[in-house]
Amino acid sequence: MAEVILINHGSRRRDFNELMEMWARRLENALGVPVYVGYNEYAEPNWRDLISRGKGRVVIALAFLGAGNHVHRDILGELGVEAGRWEVSKFGRLVYVTPPLGDSPLVFTALLSRVRAALEAKTEELPLDPEEIEESSMRYAAEALGLDLSDWRDRLKARVAYATGNLEAAKSLYISDDLLQAFREWMGGEVVVDSRMVAAGLRYSRVRVALDCGGGREGYTKSYLGMRCWLEKLGAAGVVVGNAPTALHAAMEHCMGGGELAYVIAAPVGFYQRGEGEGGPFSSAQCRPP
Repeated sequence: MAEVILINHGSRRRDFNELMEMWARRLENALGVPVYVGYNEYAEPNWRDLISRGKGRVVIALAFLGAGNHVHRDILGELGVEAGRWEVSKFGRLVYVTPPLGDSPLVFTALLSRVRAALEAKTEELPLDPEEIEESSMRYAAEALGLDLSDWRDRLKARVAYATGNLEAAKSLYISDDLLQAFREWMGGEVVVDSRMVAAGLRYSRVRVALDCGGGREGYTKSYLGMRCWLEKLGAAGVVVGNAPTALHAAMEHCMGGGELAYVIAAPVGFYQRGEGEGGPFSSAQCRPP
């Protein structure tokens, strides 16, 4: 019974070699004869070792498209035979080398099919205009979450999903009924933020950054001290927290202590919680508007 050696170039990339090994298993199942993979270079086993240690007839199945140097020089040349007929090779075994695959109409049909699929595939042009990117992202978030972008609350939720890249974030957003009115009435007033990145993202001029006030104190974050510092100086302000939960804590302490906050917009990160004995959750009803 003859055996088959499937010879290909070989690669340092494992996925290419695994493809050849998969082909060998399928050939073996279809033909009912042993099929081995032999590489010309860059991988093991080398086809020369396989043919040297075997006995009997062997079919050399070339997994090459054309008869280039590897086929003519490295394989046919070292075997000392021609493709397409049984001959005794220089290795002393009777071999039959199959022609390269490139002139097969089946190979052309496969190539034609793939090129046709590429030509018929829809081309999606990615938008580069910033306003187009923003609006298309907002529309996607609205459709995914069932939101109405004409409603300012829903538009805020869609913007949260767009800004975070996380649809789930919008689902946990709380918006008080009086936020829009409070925001409009405070236009032109001071706004205190917890970080410079938040300040850079605001289209607003009168912004104070917590880190620019208060200095440092052991046992307290700079965000906490800075927020307390600015609110004590200003008396009343809008607050935007995009990162530090301790900055939000400071704002709520200011409010619950009788200080005035126009509004609070907050999305602090982490798993911050107050210690035992510090009271229940903060409520906007406990804060006095300016």
